[in-house]
Amino acid sequence: MKKRIVKSEFGKNVLTLMTGSTLAQILPIALTPVLTRLFSPEEFGAYTFYMSIVTFLLVIAAGRYEQAIVLPKEDKDAINILALCFAILSVFVSILLIVFLVFGNVLADLISVDGLSSWLWLIPVTVFFGSAYKIFTFWSNRHKRFKGTSVSVVVQTTGRVAVQMVGGLQKYNVFTAKEGIVKFFKSIFSKAHGNPSGITHIGVGALILSFTLGFFLGTLVFLFPFLKKDKVLFKEVSWKRMKEQAKIHDKFPKINSVHGVLDELKNIGVTSTILYAFNEAILGFYGMTVRVLRAPLSVIGNSFAQVFFQKAAEMHANEQNFIPLIKSTVKKMLLIGAPIFLVIILFGPPLFEFVLGEKWRVAGEYAQYLTPWLYLSFAIAPVLQVSVILNKQGQYFIISMIHNVIILGSILVGGIFFKDLTTGFLILSSIQILFYTYAYFWALKLTRETLKARDSSI
Repeated sequence: MKKRIVKSEFGKNVLTLMTGSTLAQILPIALTPVLTRLFSPEEFGAYTFYMSIVTFLLVIAAGRYEQAIVLPKEDKDAINILALCFAILSVFVSILLIVFLVFGNVLADLISVDGLSSWLWLIPVTVFFGSAYKIFTFWSNRHKRFKGTSVSVVVQTTGRVAVQMVGGLQKYNVFTAKEGIVKFFKSIFSKAHGNPSGITHIGVGALILSFTLGFFLGTLVFLFPFLKKDKVLFKEVSWKRMKEQAKIHDKFPKINSVHGVLDELKNIGVTSTILYAFNEAILGFYGMTVRVLRAPLSVIGNSFAQVFFQKAAEMHANEQNFIPLIKSTVKKMLLIGAPIFLVIILFGPPLFEFVLGEKWRVAGEYAQYLTPWLYLSFAIAPVLQVSVILNKQGQYFIISMIHNVIILGSILVGGIFFKDLTTGFLILSSIQILFYTYAYFWALKLTRETLKARDSSI
């Protein structure tokens, strides 16, 4: 009976998150063919590079303590971790602001990506709201407010797409043109319409502003119920308790943050290598490939990952065996993802060309090569969170470093030595099959050993 209740609750929470995520992804997926006809591969390339910078900074913005919010039994401890996160974030963003004010021009010359220099000042703002969004997401999941998390995803994505559409139309002066919006949309899907190329200030700006606004709106969705339901906990916050929680969970900044930084340095290394070995357009094709593949899969993958983390942490705190939860989660993910990835392997290039436009066929070819890696990552990555739950971040750090070397090394070999990105993707996917198979059995072994040690100490 207990197992049935656990499964029922797990499934219900996953379904709640998936519903919101599905609604959130319908609009961007439906409008992707429009966006690829409004923005050029070069503009998507500059946007991809901007996102890689922000994502890297988000890893260290709150000291990685946001992941610890789910772990304590008592809310009075969790609220102090949340307060600690915002204290660290405030200091971090203040330093970022000073750096960009003083060294903005130097950084722009150093990055040297066309169209990006005039938007670098927005990075501290994006980081603040991006980190705040992550912090509140963990708080919401701790309290099983998965409906609130779903709503935040919908609002975030809708806001981003709205800004991208408005910016894309403004790029072509549609709002002041005589022909009107309807005629314009008809024209961009006609054979006579050429695919956009090159970089414009408003094109890159619309994509970057949409990224920032999405985090801002998502944070607001979390903020109002938080103030309404949890402000009673504010009285529990003190510097003393924040320091205590910081010490208890010090592996997060000491190990997890270093782990996260190296992960994101790997991502920056990948985008930089593609940019160096090829150009902004190729980076745009790569960015679109990842965007299209991960958009529908994130509906399922992120939902399972968030619910798995909350449920496994709860079961571990209550000294329950969650190995069946690990196995069932991976099994479900493999079955759900199989038909999606099979379609990409069989029909990737013509599918991308038909939906996104002739120029984007290359992205479909990339998708075919990346599918084996992303399929196993989709199925197995969520359960690797057991390392955080079991306080074994050090072991996972080593495994993750091997993972990063595989990814960056494959791209370097393909891009620099073979001068062919698809060769790098082929090498990458081949090795990743072995890596994720090992990682899955490692997660099971780690959990068994921890449970055995706990039971023997009783």
